[in-house]
Amino acid sequence: MNIQIAIIISAFGLCITIPIFMRYFAYANLPFWGKCLSFVLSFIIAILPIFAARSWANIYGEFFPFVEHLFYFIYIFAIILFAITFMRDLIWFMLHFLKILPSPFVPTLLTKTNIVTACLALICTTWSLYEGLKVPDPNHLILPNAKIVQEKTVVVLSDLHISRTTNPQKIKEIVNRTNATKPDIVLLAGDIIDDEINLIHPTTSLLSELKARQGVYFVSGNHEFYIGYQAAIKELENLGFTSLENKKIAIEPNFYVAGTSDIPTTARFGKKSNLKKVLSDIPNTAYTLFVSHSPTPLNLPFDLQVSGHTHGGQVFPFHVLSWLGNHHLLAGFYPNERIYISRGSGQWGPQMRFFAPSEITILHLKNTQN
Repeated sequence: MNIQIAIIISAFGLCITIPIFMRYFAYANLPFWGKCLSFVLSFIIAILPIFAARSWANIYGEFFPFVEHLFYFIYIFAIILFAITFMRDLIWFMLHFLKILPSPFVPTLLTKTNIVTACLALICTTWSLYEGLKVPDPNHLILPNAKIVQEKTVVVLSDLHISRTTNPQKIKEIVNRTNATKPDIVLLAGDIIDDEINLIHPTTSLLSELKARQGVYFVSGNHEFYIGYQAAIKELENLGFTSLENKKIAIEPNFYVAGTSDIPTTARFGKKSNLKKVLSDIPNTAYTLFVSHSPTPLNLPFDLQVSGHTHGGQVFPFHVLSWLGNHHLLAGFYPNERIYISRGSGQWGPQMRFFAPSEITILHLKNTQN
């Protein structure tokens, strides 16, 4: 993560840690200096993403992956603690209003409740670290369509976010699990590369072992633009993958794959993509599988759009922000929009997931009569 984004996340962290300070320390039986120290600690926790940014990698040296995981663990603990505390207090205030529970500001009771809540948050945070570091499980989806002549197995890998702190063994196992499905097609739906190419090439090269009967295809995500668009595209092509950047390919006469560079980022970087032209001249009887990293609803002639980007929210309560920022779409299949959104096989920033498990998406495209 670069320093600019880390600063933004830290500013958000202050909106979290200050309410935590008020609820956990302001009313606690602490001396004034203890409350001041607690406030400083709350501020430090909020800005930990700044000190986990890649600009510090040379200073931390070989300990950078450990430091990044540790700082994000503490930061995400604060996020989860805030979410649980907010829901707890909402119920507590309601029950107090109904005269079922005593005041939420009774110091002794509040202290005991805070200890229990903090322990629960720590358990949830530890679980979220496990969920983030583990190899994603397969997520099967059967999608019947009358245009499908021959059944196809399509594996979607999105949002791997390969960086210098990514565990190569995890990428290797993702490749093995993908190949075990014997896919006809593999789609890399963007945000695959998320660091300097020369630093992560030994890890990205593991993807070259992906095997698919009718090819491995990719589109860019927003992070390919951030780390250097041309370098990222060249790296993926050198691994033997076929670009779907603003183009269509006839896999069979009655089956097409098409794609676009990440739509919002393409516009932000001043590039153009003519999607109507890309999807023109495809027979109406052919099935078209369209890949776009960001889940932007499009009124275009395709049968299914495959996207990623949202991570399914990655860490609750970010689900709400992700849903609001992506056309009220989060994860899963949306039949009205003809979009399937993968929660992703990796994650960005903290290698943690809470109520948003990672996935290896396996689409089974079948004829409606099968």
